[in-house]
Amino acid sequence: MAAGRLRPRRWSRDQLANLACVAFALVLAWALKAFYSRASCEDLSWVLSPTRRLVAWLTGDGFEPEAGQGYLSRDRHYLIAPACAGVNFMIVAFVSVACGLVHTRSTFRGRGMLLVTSALAAYGVTLLANATRITIAIRLHDAGAAWGPLTAERLHCAAGVAVYVLFLYALFAIAARLAGVRCELIP
Repeated sequence: MAAGRLRPRRWSRDQLANLACVAFALVLAWALKAFYSRASCEDLSWVLSPTRRLVAWLTGDGFEPEAGQGYLSRDRHYLIAPACAGVNFMIVAFVSVACGLVHTRSTFRGRGMLLVTSALAAYGVTLLANATRITIAIRLHDAGAAWGPLTAERLHCAAGVAVYVLFLYALFAIAARLAGVRCELIP
């Protein structure tokens, strides 16, 4: 080899397989985002309906289907709408686990199982996070909570972000632990 010439780096078979798995996870995430951007309330019943049941269980309130709108609590004047579906959170949760832990799998089957379990875990955590977030939002709404620049809308948004961040961190920490990866909040 001549002096000064760099040899191109060759990718290992595992690295290429990991890259393919990440690419597939990103395509799935993009497809779900494209679906969500055009989805009606009825199209999102697979996530809104179980969320409604969890919120009803946590709050004791009844939520009735409201055609084309979502699920309405007439007593509280609160609507669980498509914007409450948490599909964007689900996408982030799925991609975080699938792409963040792909390096822990060394076989095609292992990577496939990672994708499947990441999707199932993201769905389950989305339902729990949404129910928690909506329950907190209902409590804040009932209390008429607002503090200075934190209007009711901003407080609602801030609480939602906090819930999503906590659930995302917990999901990844648990998934990493199960995968045998040490995960620290601050390295």
